[in-house]
Order: sequence, then C-alpha cells, then structure tokens
Amino acid sequence: MDLSDTLRKLYYNTFNLKFAIISAVTNGAIAAGVNYEHGNLEMITAGSTQAVASFLSTGFTGRLVQHFSPINNPFISYFFGSLVPAAATFTISYISHKINETPQLLESCIAPVVISYTTSYITNFITRKGYMLPKNYPSSDNTE
Repeated sequence: MDLSDTLRKLYYNTFNLKFAIISAVTNGAIAAGVNYEHGNLEMITAGSTQAVASFLSTGFTGRLVQHFSPINNPFISYFFGSLVPAAATFTISYISHKINETPQLLESCIAPVVISYTTSYITNFITRKGYMLPKNYPSSDNTE
C-alpha cells in the first residue's frame, strides 16, 4: 500500500465532506445570528469560527457515527452513535469559541450540539437501513 492509498483509506475512515459543508454553512449562520447584537465584527468572527469548527467536527462526526451503525444492538448503536459525535461537536465548538473569546460562548455551542445529536441519529438510521453507505462500510460481501 503506497502513501496515496493510505491517505485515501484514512479519509474514508475519518471524514465525510458532504456533511461537513452543510454543517459549516448552517451552524456558521446560526452562530453569526446569535452574536448579531455584539456588532458586525463579532458576528462575522463568531460565524466564521463556528463554520470552521463545524466543518471539521461534522466531517469527522458524520463519519464517526457510521462506525457505530454496524453494531447489532440498536440501543447501543443509536445511543453511542449519537452521544459520541455530539460530545465531540461540543468539545470542538467550545474550544474554538473559547479561543475566539466569543461573547455568547455556550449559546453559540448549543445549536451545533443539538443538530449533531439529531443528525447523528438520522445518519445512523439511514446507514443501518443500507443507504448512503461509506465506501469502506463493513458488509458480508466487503472483506476490507
């Protein structure tokens, strides 16, 4: 296996670009709106900070939840498949906003975490039903 194969495998195991882009736009706009009353610079900075944090965290968590989907026990699959990505989203968002000194720190993190938890459940459900499977999703006819 050469470097490009290793990087491609790492990408397929850890990141989901489509989810990342949707999340960046949505959560960036929400954080900007929450910080509107603090002026244009704060609003734009908070929105941009959240967009970057959401892009990275959702790219990672969107794929992370799909690692829980093959678990046979639905309770465990859904519980951890939503809790772990939501916790990762909170951590990334909180650290980003803390570094940025966002005025409405916790308020800027609430929506991304709720959205992450909800969409993780939905992503898990869709994946468990066999739709939108990642390229390297474990199955009976996939030996990777």
